[in-house]
Amino acid sequence: MSIVIGLSLGHDGAIALVKDGRLVAAIARERVSRVKKQTGVSRAELDYVLDFAGVGMADITAVAFAAYHYAPDNYIKLYLPDGQEVTHHLFDHPSGVFTQQLQTQIDGRRVPAIFVQHHLSHCASTFYTSPFERAACFSLDSSMLRPEACSIFAYGSELEVHPLYCPGLMIGNAYNIFTSKLGLGDGLFKAGTTMGLASYGQILPMARENWQRYGQSYYARAFQENDFIFIDQMWSELSGLPPHQGFSKEQSDKQPAMDIAASLQFVFEETIVQAAQALYDKTKNFSDGNLCLSGGSFLNCNTNSAILDRTEFANVHLFPGCGDDGTAVGAALYVAHHLMKAPRRPYEPEEIAYLGRSYPETELGEPLNFDVVIETIADGGVVGWFQGRSEFGPRALGNRSILADPRNPGMRDHINNNVKRREWFRPFAPMVMEEHVAEWFEFDRPSPFMLFTAAVREPDRLPAISHVDGSARVQTVSPTSNPRIYELLKRFKAVTGVPVLLNTSLNVNSEPLVETPEDALRFWEGSPVSLMVIGDRMLRR
Repeated sequence: MSIVIGLSLGHDGAIALVKDGRLVAAIARERVSRVKKQTGVSRAELDYVLDFAGVGMADITAVAFAAYHYAPDNYIKLYLPDGQEVTHHLFDHPSGVFTQQLQTQIDGRRVPAIFVQHHLSHCASTFYTSPFERAACFSLDSSMLRPEACSIFAYGSELEVHPLYCPGLMIGNAYNIFTSKLGLGDGLFKAGTTMGLASYGQILPMARENWQRYGQSYYARAFQENDFIFIDQMWSELSGLPPHQGFSKEQSDKQPAMDIAASLQFVFEETIVQAAQALYDKTKNFSDGNLCLSGGSFLNCNTNSAILDRTEFANVHLFPGCGDDGTAVGAALYVAHHLMKAPRRPYEPEEIAYLGRSYPETELGEPLNFDVVIETIADGGVVGWFQGRSEFGPRALGNRSILADPRNPGMRDHINNNVKRREWFRPFAPMVMEEHVAEWFEFDRPSPFMLFTAAVREPDRLPAISHVDGSARVQTVSPTSNPRIYELLKRFKAVTGVPVLLNTSLNVNSEPLVETPEDALRFWEGSPVSLMVIGDRMLRR
């Protein structure tokens, strides 16, 4: 038996466990600590995955990690091969280096450790969970470091993932910094808000004329090597403001901010689509037309859909944990398959979406009644929904969800203002029975992870989930991917003729998704939802 523990020890701290080559469990630290995007991993998360897998500390074969934020009181410590403790941050590798041998110390026990390059970990997370034997891999985020730490082109072939080259894309950094300059908040937390705001704006002529200059490779940008200065100049050109001056929070939802957000999204999409097509051209002889995407930038669903629609790749796969929490999974899978040659395992969507644990049933409330749930939703109520194993990644996939009627024109404002307590312009996603997706959306394939957008065929019939541009971030549900949600959709269709529900994450603004029944009860006590379902029980107001 081999047990590989994967760790993300920077922001978005997380831990994953791979047993005999199979991804068994993963959890982000924030879900346990209740501190958004918390750094590192504690004993609580280690016990979480070990207990779920039924193994102990002595069973760990190796530890893989993709980032390390040093602090003297870290629970998990790193050591060089000569025994010297690592007392600095590790986020990057020297050029051309993709793994480094180290040691970890956990509860006084030294275990071999492999520091896997950040974007190689991202690529591994999506390739090894894909159904592809061969694929091109593209990872991109806003690491705020040198180009090799911001993007990579790679390819996967059976058990191995190999770097191809760094395309020098830095546009993820621009998205992060613009989010802050728009007055929306820290880009680490609020980049998705910028994507939502963009649909309300008009693309500025300056962006259309200059997108290739704004998005060009760092290596071609000899006129300005400092990326932060370059981004400030880009901001100044689009906003008409001095480079250092941004918008206030009060200005963040006004038309000038909307237009800049739309312009940024345009530059972002055009840059990435062009890069993805270049990757296709470089790999078409050995990718089989398959593309695996990861990195926080690919939480941008509009861009993912543009790649699917506008490049020659036939198939696109994403791991639902696209952010840095997913590097814990990727690092572990890379070590298990590429280095240790463990056989790959096939995964169904639910096996890579629900990687947390389930919890004992509560005795509160009354027995779950599906008819009452459907009646509550159809009558304009909002339902908190807590079931089974928790999701891995930032988006609700049906086990930690808020559910509502997509036909209700006032529902989006009600949930944004009163339940989630967040910006008024933030959209909500639909979940739809998989066999009916093409009838309601301009989309013809499964989308189990809410990582693609599609045009809504009749937005007036589904106003609560139709964004201002007529699109929606679609999640398809099959009888096997989530049987209880599928049953809800089936019953809702029988009552209303609509096989769609509004689905958003079970949390309030700035808090992590609910993890435990106790978290769900705290949400119930503090939020104006009509019904709270926890396993086989439900609570009514």
